[in-house]
Amino acid sequence: MTIASDVRSALVLALLAFSGTSVDAAVAGAGLVSDERVATDTSGDNWLVKGGSYAQAQFSPLAQINAGNAGRLGLAWLLEVNSPSGLTAEPLVVDGTIYLSAPRSIVYAIDGATGQVRWTYDPKVRLGLSIEGSSAARTSRGVAVWQGKVYVGTGDCRLVAIDAASGVEAWQARVCDAAQAGVTGAPRVARGKVYVGYSGADSHVRGSIAAFDAATGREVWRFWTVPGDPAKGFESRTVEFAAKTWSGPDWWRQGGGTVWDPITYDAATGLLLFGTSKAFLDDTPTGQTALPGAKLFSGSIVAVRADTGEYVWHYQTSTPERQTENFHIVIADLPIGGRTRHVAMSAARNGTYYVLDAATGELLSATPLVRQGFPKALAGWGPEQMDYPGVVLGGAEDCAQGCFGVRNWWPMSYDPRTRLTYIPIMDLRRGPRPPGALPMVGRLVAWDPVARRTRWSVEHPVIVNSGVLSTAGGVVFQGQGTGEFAAYAADTGRQLWSFRTGSAINGTPVTYRAGGEQYVIVPIGWGSIFRLFATASMTSTEESRYGPARLLAFRVGAHLPYPYPAGVETQVPRPPERRPAAAVRRGEELAGTYGCTGCHSPRLEGGGRWVLDGGVPDLRYAPADIHRDWYAILLGGSHREQGMLSFAAPIEKPPTPAMTPAEADDIQAYVIDRAWAAYEAQQRAHR
Repeated sequence: MTIASDVRSALVLALLAFSGTSVDAAVAGAGLVSDERVATDTSGDNWLVKGGSYAQAQFSPLAQINAGNAGRLGLAWLLEVNSPSGLTAEPLVVDGTIYLSAPRSIVYAIDGATGQVRWTYDPKVRLGLSIEGSSAARTSRGVAVWQGKVYVGTGDCRLVAIDAASGVEAWQARVCDAAQAGVTGAPRVARGKVYVGYSGADSHVRGSIAAFDAATGREVWRFWTVPGDPAKGFESRTVEFAAKTWSGPDWWRQGGGTVWDPITYDAATGLLLFGTSKAFLDDTPTGQTALPGAKLFSGSIVAVRADTGEYVWHYQTSTPERQTENFHIVIADLPIGGRTRHVAMSAARNGTYYVLDAATGELLSATPLVRQGFPKALAGWGPEQMDYPGVVLGGAEDCAQGCFGVRNWWPMSYDPRTRLTYIPIMDLRRGPRPPGALPMVGRLVAWDPVARRTRWSVEHPVIVNSGVLSTAGGVVFQGQGTGEFAAYAADTGRQLWSFRTGSAINGTPVTYRAGGEQYVIVPIGWGSIFRLFATASMTSTEESRYGPARLLAFRVGAHLPYPYPAGVETQVPRPPERRPAAAVRRGEELAGTYGCTGCHSPRLEGGGRWVLDGGVPDLRYAPADIHRDWYAILLGGSHREQGMLSFAAPIEKPPTPAMTPAEADDIQAYVIDRAWAAYEAQQRAHR
């Protein structure tokens, strides 16, 4: 329902009066974040920017919740969020108002003391513009807030500014080509500019990061991370220099280097640091991955001047043969070599922890977090030569979709008191492997970046878990794919408290103070793009993947009863008649060729139900009308507005050939085969 701005404002005022919140602070001055405020507002009452500060340490100075009383945490309030794709965001908190984004970039303003929604904004993301954008729209990692506006990126390549008091759109700007890419990451704001990148390296999309005027939406500068077609000229001398590090015919078609999440502003140097994705790795007609050259600035940490976008330095974590991606970058001051160094710290996909001089990019240390290389114990689980050393997520058939490394985007936390970084990683199982269990686990590692060693670690049964929060109370918080939200002692890793939510946790917890009480909030609900292309058991349990999307708030002494989600099994419809085995085999291969497994997971298992309204359905649960209209969906584009594009004509990004009716038949044969396997398993379980 759309509400006129004057009526909406009246409702907001009424809600504020009811909750006892100051109208002047929460409405007239809603969202008033600035450089000066980020620098001086160090009480911990707010969570003004991503990571809690420009350093992005994911650390809070609040100590009201501590190792002594964390065991008495209880539920203070919860908010149900209508999202079939879970939640992956990191909320922001400004003067008692929480700003949270959900899939399809829907933004909520929420009262931090009561959990009441003040306003909701829906940018009405168009899902049918590209495959990459359709996928990107299912994830939103957060918003930025600045001088009365809230900013969110969209899956159809827009940056939208929203009035922080009313939820009314102020302006929107184009970030990327919606026919190729989409925005999944949270924008960052500093110095009056909004900084944002986009996804698409896996689709040959050429990466860049752009800065927009926070007041007007005007694009101020753009830094291209990899060169384009040299016949069209280079945008800058930096791009021209980077082009000399690529080789081979039509090398510019390879793309990559996208800035899909990690952006950090360093107030001490005035630099903007960001991490880039890999160069495209799949086989290409010209065999690009085997060609020499650094392929700048793919697989790198790059620093530019935040005001102008002028290149300052880079450090490449990739090699031509072994590309890797870079994630969350934390700024800190560390005692190294007998003096204090101002550093940038990051742990890349390859499992190496890098410490760089933040001003110059000088490498100070690079240390593996876990044992590197492909272990013999995993023979049969993946190729002997991997793109990333460390952990393989899935079997050999999954590695056809890509082998994943030790780290991914979920943010780590740095505690300046303990001088430890708390890092969510993916690791090999170190104990006996239970029957049927994956050989990999999740792990929370307390890493000493000066001594370059692990202080402690906690093993999690599910590989993919949430971001991390640490506090001055000596407590570290992290959610798990199992649905457990837990607190650990920062010095030893001893578990202090846990809460079973019933939903996989892929968002990032934050903390703030309201009414004199410290709250910890965490978004829950099986989310992130991982749920599309990774087997469900890697990211969730049979229970947690069906749990609802919610925002939960905890404080010491609270005792609100928790409505634990009731597990409801969805029946697999009786599938159509089986097809010949040869057609099934061809269909399985074609499902990879046409990217079906990039959205519906490696074995066409998207979560165990037929979800609509923005979710991606599990094709095993397809009702009869889907099979009846198979050609209309795959070739006719009848479901384009739901994000299912037509494959009747070639697609540019990712490069995809036209699909024939015979190929559509074979893919359907494969889907029907998987549906029969699920149907028969369900029937056996009920006997």
